[in-house]
Amino acid sequence: MAELENWTCEYGGLLMGAPDSAISLVQVDGLLTLPEVRTSDLVLVQRDGLWAGDDYLNGRAVTLTVEVYGRDQTEFATALAGLQAAFRAGRAELPLRFRFPGLAGGRTAWVRVRPRKRSAPLDLNFAYGVCNVAIELYATDPKIYADSSRAVPVTTSLTPPTDPVSRFTVVGSVPAKPVIDIPYATNPRITDDVTDAFFALTYSGRVRIDSAKQTVIGSMNEDISSLVVEGSTWPEYEYGEHHLRLTADDTAVVTAEVSWVEAWT
Repeated sequence: MAELENWTCEYGGLLMGAPDSAISLVQVDGLLTLPEVRTSDLVLVQRDGLWAGDDYLNGRAVTLTVEVYGRDQTEFATALAGLQAAFRAGRAELPLRFRFPGLAGGRTAWVRVRPRKRSAPLDLNFAYGVCNVAIELYATDPKIYADSSRAVPVTTSLTPPTDPVSRFTVVGSVPAKPVIDIPYATNPRITDDVTDAFFALTYSGRVRIDSAKQTVIGSMNEDISSLVVEGSTWPEYEYGEHHLRLTADDTAVVTAEVSWVEAWT
């Protein structure tokens, strides 16, 4: 989808915060907040402390405060009705898309939410065509995702050991678990020079490595996970800079594409 303008957000087709919009953003709470942590620590019997368990995130609560303004009663009523229609109860989770400089790399990102509460006063300001509305939203998936994926090419060299290195920076706070597509290669090996972690296969043909699903699919759409070389680790790239190097036993140049979606908590 198209990039949003700075300091705007969109939900259910309703654009908020645009210069010519009758709905202005006053405050957004919950996008920078770490969702509540669900711990699995266990109490130690007759001992101090706890047995450390894994931590998980609950859902994310987001509160939008907007100002609805109309130059006349018709524009005001139309804008308010559109807001009520977009943030109605009972609808399925939809992406709340936003672009706020400094957040999510300054690009358009989204979190999938549904309305839980909407409140607004009927006061003197309302009579003059101005109304502040607080909208409480909830996301069962607490992660914030970039609106578009990233892709980095990694190419072999015919003159080792001066193999090309693809440099890139992961900006998401959640480690990237990429999909790696190799059109054709013989015994491909991809190494992160920053961590020395590698992933290698004893195989010739087309390969798709899905780190999130931990699957490797070959030319005939068969599972070739059994051909992963011992010592390999599933590609996972933490926040920060990475240097990827691709090697293979081919006499022609091989180019792989490493793609992922940035995510934040």
